[in-house]
Amino acid sequence: MPQVPDPIHTTKSRIFDWYSAQSDDHREHMGASLIGHHCDRYVWLNFHWAVQPHFAGRIKRLFGTGKREESRVYEELRAIGVDLHTDDDGKQIECRDESGHFGGSVDGIGQGFPEAPKSWAVLEVKTMSDKAFGELIKTGVYEVKPQHYAQMQSYMGLLKIDRALYFAVNKNTDELHTEWVHFDPKEYAKIVERKDRLIAAKTPPIKLSEDPTYWQCKMCDMYKFCHHGAAPETNCRTCVSAMPYAGGLWRCSHHGRSLTGNEQRVGCSLHTPLLVAPPELAEAPSPVKMMARSRYVKAPVSKAPKEPYTGPVPFDDEIPFD
Repeated sequence: MPQVPDPIHTTKSRIFDWYSAQSDDHREHMGASLIGHHCDRYVWLNFHWAVQPHFAGRIKRLFGTGKREESRVYEELRAIGVDLHTDDDGKQIECRDESGHFGGSVDGIGQGFPEAPKSWAVLEVKTMSDKAFGELIKTGVYEVKPQHYAQMQSYMGLLKIDRALYFAVNKNTDELHTEWVHFDPKEYAKIVERKDRLIAAKTPPIKLSEDPTYWQCKMCDMYKFCHHGAAPETNCRTCVSAMPYAGGLWRCSHHGRSLTGNEQRVGCSLHTPLLVAPPELAEAPSPVKMMARSRYVKAPVSKAPKEPYTGPVPFDDEIPFD
C-alpha cells in the first residue's frame, strides 16, 4: 500500500503557501473602498500604516477569484453593447481628490447600460457569499452594503459622473444582481467631511468601543493594537514627525523634506511613535459631527451587546484594496 503523504506537503498546501509568500503592501492613499467603514479609527490607522493585514493563502486565492470575475463581467457587458472603458494607458482608471491622499481605482466607466443607454456610469463589480447576496436582493446596496455604496458615491463625486452600476455576483450560484445608483450630493458631502477630517487628524480617533469583547472590534485587523497594546509597525507614517501634505505627499518635520513611498516604508532610527498619544488627545467627534456622519460612523459603544450578534458581518466578501 502506498504511503499517504503528510498533509502539510500536499499540492493544496503548496499552492496556498505560494499565495501566502506573496507580500502584502500598504497602499499609499486613503481608499474609497474603506471610507464607508463603520470605524473612524480603523480608516485612520490604515492610512497611517499602523498594522498591515496579513491574509492566509486561501484568502489571497479568493481575492484572485474576485479579480478574475471582473474580466468575465467586462466581456459580458461588452457582449450586450456597453461601451466599457476599464483602463487608462494599460492601468486601472484612477481618481484622486484635491489633496492627492484620497481616491481609488474604478472597475470601469461605461455607456450603453440598459438602465440608461445614453448615460455614462461608473461600474462597480463585487462578488459575495450566498447569504450576503440574499440580503442584498431584499433591501439593496444602500442598506446592506454601506461601504460599497460610499465607494460608488466617492467615485461618482471625484469623476463628476452622476450614475453607477452596481454589479454583484453570487459566488455560490453565479446569480447576478445589478442595481442602478444615482449620485447623492448629501452622501458625498458626508464622505468629503470624513476623509478631510481623518487626513488632517494628528492623533488616532477614539475606538469604536472600549470593550475588548465587542464583536466588531474582535473581528478587526486592528484589534490587538487597539485593545491589547500591540506596537504599531515602524515606518514614517507611525512617526510623530511625518504628516500628509499637498499633492499626495508626506513630509518629515525632523528632516525637513518630503518622503518617497519607499522611504516611508523603511523609516529611520529617529522614529518616535505617533500612536502613543495620551487618550485625552485623541480625536473625539463632536455630537454635531457624529450626527452629520452617522450614516458611516457609529457612536462609540461602551459595553458589549447582551445577546450575541447573529446578523450579517459588515463586509465578508471584499478585496480590501483599490
